[in-house]
Amino acid sequence: MGLLKKSHREMDYIRVSSRKKALYYSLKRGHISGQIIDRMKWHWASKLFIVADFPTHLDIEASSSCQMRCPMCLRRAIPNQKSGAMDFRLYTKIVDECAQRGVYSIKLSWRGEPLLNPNIIKMVRYAKEKEIKDVAFLTNGERLSENMAKDLIKAGLDWISFSIDGLEETYERIRWPETFGGITRKVKFLKDYRDKNGLKKPLIRVQTIWGAVKNNPGEYFEFWEKLADKVYIIADQLRYEIAPFPKNPNYMCAEPWRRVVIGSNGIVPQCITDYDELNPLGDVKKQTIYEIWHGEKFNKLRESIKNGKLFNNKPCARCHDTGLMYPKIVKIGDRRLKIWLYRGQEIDVSKMDARPKRRKS
Repeated sequence: MGLLKKSHREMDYIRVSSRKKALYYSLKRGHISGQIIDRMKWHWASKLFIVADFPTHLDIEASSSCQMRCPMCLRRAIPNQKSGAMDFRLYTKIVDECAQRGVYSIKLSWRGEPLLNPNIIKMVRYAKEKEIKDVAFLTNGERLSENMAKDLIKAGLDWISFSIDGLEETYERIRWPETFGGITRKVKFLKDYRDKNGLKKPLIRVQTIWGAVKNNPGEYFEFWEKLADKVYIIADQLRYEIAPFPKNPNYMCAEPWRRVVIGSNGIVPQCITDYDELNPLGDVKKQTIYEIWHGEKFNKLRESIKNGKLFNNKPCARCHDTGLMYPKIVKIGDRRLKIWLYRGQEIDVSKMDARPKRRKS
């Protein structure tokens, strides 16, 4: 039997925080035995091409809408009529099956901003009541009010990851209409309220694309390390455009053995990079997740990857994760950290500006 090589998804998402802090993070997450089993399934099922009875993780898109127009985000290409929030009844159907099948973790975000779903607090609470061990989401944080932060904590959110690209002016050009001072106050409030109440969760992660901090990675880390439980750097990718870049002809994708992604409309796309739903594998409004996971389309996708025909799939042919990578040594404080970047996909953040253009008088 063949062995799947290390996926780029373990290489292009770089933890900057120390190993000691990462260990403490894992301990605070709790469910240690569950974490170990979950990570074994996540890493080894795909490496050995084992299709588990049910995925250990699901990405459930609370909202496909977003109030931001970040220049590097492929979300901008989604037509407005395809945007919207997931219906709560559909969500409960999904979570009920997840709970029945022993799913370890769900993430309530994909293409859009989860805080735009008016039921986001209820969604977190419902999943925790159904004993899903790990409930989390990624957010731009712009809509996070103090009351919402308190409610998310009370609902039992396990972790939250803020996309904060760069510092000060760089951040404000990319993440308009939020300000750097505004997002800093929100993260700080969440941390302070959690800590003052003697709670461990939600754990707070902060992440940035490399291009936004390549001139000051140490400064970025030192600033956010005081407020976040983990800090990450994400390798640049030209996701916002169909551009030529050198691809790895031997690339092997682990995703079809790991997770199921469900859009806010109930459609199950091929994977988290299939933003346009070019290869829908099912619809949870009409099918169970189990039926989709073991269905003909999912199995056909897995076979194409196993047989070296990954690029025959349209989403795979466009996927930026298939690019060649190269290592770079970065100095963070007194540490030297090796990060991996995509060749030919470097982003020039200095040319990015999401702010409205001023009309000439």
